[in-house]
Amino acid sequence: MTEAMAARAASAVSGVAPDDWRPGSLAGDPVLQALADIRHLTRAASLQLALDVGEIVFHRIFGGSAARVRRRGPKDASFRRLALHPELPMSATNLWRAVAIYELSLRVPALSRSPRLGVSHARAVLGLPPSSQATLIARADAESWTVTRLSEEAAQRRTGRGGRPRKAEVERALETLRRLSALPATTLLDRDAIARMSSEDVEVGLVTLRELSEVLTQLARELRRVSARR
Repeated sequence: MTEAMAARAASAVSGVAPDDWRPGSLAGDPVLQALADIRHLTRAASLQLALDVGEIVFHRIFGGSAARVRRRGPKDASFRRLALHPELPMSATNLWRAVAIYELSLRVPALSRSPRLGVSHARAVLGLPPSSQATLIARADAESWTVTRLSEEAAQRRTGRGGRPRKAEVERALETLRRLSALPATTLLDRDAIARMSSEDVEVGLVTLRELSEVLTQLARELRRVSARR
């Protein structure tokens, strides 16, 4: 993360002039540091904002380690604390997506340098193998692909070669939810086990359920919309 960016964020949250800012001035808490940086980012184009937010979390929370990002992902305890914070001005999903976009930009510099690419181009290739991401972003840049074209090309890469196409992620997720709903209520409502959980695990559980509730509400709305049209 650039010194200038961190200086602006620290100045805005604490009233300290940028010249007086020093890393770790917010009580040495990486979560509070990241929160302060994100809340006070200057308004920017959507891709630049995603890159700025992703850069903050990448360095503050994951210590600048791409391996740690891949190993721990959004389940990282500090990331969950940040995602749960009531003053965070974005959803946990968008927060994690920003990290993924920033990490992608480190491997594929054309993403952040090209005037032809935007945040939707980046989202289109998230989840693909690194080699496919690099190839598609390079072609999208060189050939001025629209987001729709890039999304179609990415969808083809996600389809298994030969035989029956792989199920879409939403179909696999619904199968997982069906298996989860079949579990006895006592599995998830074990009060004694819940009482023994650490405060951090409780917080992680709350933010997970909040995110899941939001996504399931949106999914149910979309399924009802499709059902009504058939």
